[in-house]
Amino acid sequence: MPETLPPSAYPRYRSTLFSIALMLVSTALTAAPVVRPPSGTDVDETRMVSQRTAPPQPCIAVPLGRVTVLLDPQELAARAAARPAQWTTESERMALIEGQRAAALLAAATATATAHGCSHTVTTLDAQAQYTLLAALEAGSATVLVAGDKRPAAAVAIRYLGTRCGPLCGRGHIMVSVPGQSAPFLVQDWWVS
Repeated sequence: MPETLPPSAYPRYRSTLFSIALMLVSTALTAAPVVRPPSGTDVDETRMVSQRTAPPQPCIAVPLGRVTVLLDPQELAARAAARPAQWTTESERMALIEGQRAAALLAAATATATAHGCSHTVTTLDAQAQYTLLAALEAGSATVLVAGDKRPAAAVAIRYLGTRCGPLCGRGHIMVSVPGQSAPFLVQDWWVS
């Protein structure tokens, strides 16, 4: 005969099940691939992307001038752990690259308490860490704090700007800014021909 639980145990199990369900939904949402405009073409497209309105706990703070981006280290660790050892398909190759980038960003985080309640911070971003940060912003899984504002930014503007001047001549950039601010806080090379 199966053992029954006392009624006092139900709230604890409900909160555990709710936490697991929330984590699965979060993982599914952040794992959805972002479809960018085609590279190598003339393009000037801006998208508004909603971001998390509450800091993840725990979190990693990435200061970028007047803007601080908070990332969830558990999401980064999940990406790093999901990378395949070898790849045979393009999606496996991209998972390997993204996992390596997430692992590099986690390795760059130092144990430093921040004013935003994060226990870790990344003060120097290499190219790999910038790609991971951009991916989190494109997926809407980051929290964006602007100096002087009491609440996180609800969304960021992501601009895809590409100029093609010939068959082997052109360049594209991705720029991320907070609406209402004059300059982007992150500029990433996208493509070069």
